[in-house]
Amino acid sequence: MSRSRVLRCCAAFTVVELLVVITIIGLALALLMPAVQSAREAARRMQCSNQLKQIGLGLQNYESVYRVFPKGGAGVASLTNPVLRSRTRLSWGASILPFIEQAGLFERINASEPFLHPSNWEAGQTVVATYLCPSAPMPDLYRPNGDTPTSSTTYARTDYGGNYGERGLRCFPQTNCQNNYADIGITDGQGRGTLMLGLDKDIGIRDILDGTSHTILIGEAPEGLHSIWIGHKNVFDQSVPLDARARAGSRWVPCHPAFKSRSGDFCDFGQEFHSYHPGGSLFAFADASTRWLVANIDIKVFSALLSRRGGETVDEY
Repeated sequence: MSRSRVLRCCAAFTVVELLVVITIIGLALALLMPAVQSAREAARRMQCSNQLKQIGLGLQNYESVYRVFPKGGAGVASLTNPVLRSRTRLSWGASILPFIEQAGLFERINASEPFLHPSNWEAGQTVVATYLCPSAPMPDLYRPNGDTPTSSTTYARTDYGGNYGERGLRCFPQTNCQNNYADIGITDGQGRGTLMLGLDKDIGIRDILDGTSHTILIGEAPEGLHSIWIGHKNVFDQSVPLDARARAGSRWVPCHPAFKSRSGDFCDFGQEFHSYHPGGSLFAFADASTRWLVANIDIKVFSALLSRRGGETVDEY
């Protein structure tokens, strides 16, 4: 073998060739990363949907047993006021535990005392994986009671909230639109949704006159002020468009910067349905189905889906 042939077979990359290879690899990675991130989010969204499906089935099974849906809790909570203590109710997140394979945790809850009572701290600080959406950032799995946000006593978070109805959406830009059915002659003053509070009338499947496939039970709200599963106000009456963000000059008052959520920039202290998925949010409906609603859904259609007996007609959404 000649010396020139040996030199040719053993020659190293030149600097220019090495830079070209690095550039090609960098471009390939830049092209691949969005696809990888998209695939990861698709997997997270699927897991989130499956968890909402489990919660929806849990609510359906609870209703099958008790003929009513659980409530968002008492709406008020006190350890000292006897009138408020008499209103003690389990939250929907606590009530359905036996129906989502968490019967052991349910047995650790002292249902005769408000969730604020020390006897409920240990149970309330137990993280329930079913209540956490993997797309939501989780710097902290625990939050204080929303009524006392500076308290050192914290509880396990939930990324899902109940549907109490809506206010202001269906007649926007009017401002006198209330979360009740007075406009169709019903003056009981209750929310238009499916999961009520405290002393509100119990709601069951029989009360969902708009159709179970057109009525929301639960949706995403990872940054809600009261988004703790054992809490007493984890139901929302929607007053802004889906996934709305707080910003200066917003035409939606709950979206003014003073009312943004503690984490992220969601409206009304996070007490509106929202998610960290790009382009929309997931919901569990009263027929136990789980569906994706796009962030720019028509607000009147969204209002109709949040109403159990408004008489609205909903086609495509």
